[in-house]
Amino acid sequence: MSLINQMLQDLDARRAAHGVGSTLPNDVRPLPTARNSHLPLILGIIMLCVVAGGFAFYQWEMRPELAPPAVPAVVAPVVAVPAAPPLVSPVPEPEIVVQPEPPSAEPASPATPSLTKLDGSLRMAQSISPPAEKKVGTKSATTATASEKPVPAEKKPADGRSKATAADSPSPAAPVVSPSESSQSGKAPMIEKTASIGSPRERAEAEYRKAIAAVNQGRVVEALDGLRNVLKLDGFHVASRQLLVKLLLEAKQAEEAIQVLQDGLQGQPAQLGWAMSLARLLVDRGDLAGAWQTLNYSLPAAGNNPDYQGFAAHLLQRLGRNKDAAEHYQAAARLSPGDGRWWLGLGLAWEAEGRSAEAREAFLRARQSGNLSAELMAMIEQKLR
Repeated sequence: MSLINQMLQDLDARRAAHGVGSTLPNDVRPLPTARNSHLPLILGIIMLCVVAGGFAFYQWEMRPELAPPAVPAVVAPVVAVPAAPPLVSPVPEPEIVVQPEPPSAEPASPATPSLTKLDGSLRMAQSISPPAEKKVGTKSATTATASEKPVPAEKKPADGRSKATAADSPSPAAPVVSPSESSQSGKAPMIEKTASIGSPRERAEAEYRKAIAAVNQGRVVEALDGLRNVLKLDGFHVASRQLLVKLLLEAKQAEEAIQVLQDGLQGQPAQLGWAMSLARLLVDRGDLAGAWQTLNYSLPAAGNNPDYQGFAAHLLQRLGRNKDAAEHYQAAARLSPGDGRWWLGLGLAWEAEGRSAEAREAFLRARQSGNLSAELMAMIEQKLR
């Protein structure tokens, strides 16, 4: 068409030059010269820009390392929600101890399983204001503190990369979780908290309570071992030592009971009951001198104890030390003047010292007390004749 149009235009131009008018009909005439249009070029440039921009955006999405660094988020570990408990109790599985992994500078490989792929998983709430952010994670079993509230896990990004995995950072102190317990109970896994060891006195008190429970249940041997452990932890535990001596005496183990009392008096000489018990055991064994040494060791703390003073006087009298015995009988009589035993002992000590008048007066005071046995009263009547 352009060639025909060009020929028609040339023909018109020649006719016009020779003054010949156009004899062509109105419906046959040359077309006007087409104008040069830049629209296709502009549209092509626009399409190229759109394609280039889309390609750049796709590359930016596929390479997140080119994006501005985001603030690291603290992602708590994922705890798998156990299924409903079976009708038959499953075989308990061994406890899994989660060990921390060393930090790695290399990014996790695509083959590393992401915790967000676990079905029915939960993610713990993020901490928002710690001075030093920490990430907690495990290899196969994860746990969370009981104070944190679980929330649904985040969805995995479209590019197949997990925002944060448990292997990104080590756990400083991962607790122990028993999967068998959680599967049997049908509840979420519980954290087994290790109680603090406590001071030796606190541990001794706990052992003492266990020994009491063992005694009440008739497990005497176990109670004896527990009480021995208490005294190893706390040698000043009075109740444990007293109970241990009582159980040893009931078990006819007098030698160990003597040793336990001697050890106790070394650190607590003011325990007058221990001193008198030890002295009686030594008297039964025929060791009068050892019995007196025991009482004399704790005597400074027995100034207001008439029984202690009278027992010491009795030992001295059996050892032939009547003068010293009379002094302790007098001390006991002053503390408890209504007890006829002390007056009777004082009369016998003075009689041995040749002080007959003073001895008779002491016998009379003993008869007036009215709290002596018939045998002792017969002795007094014989002395007063």
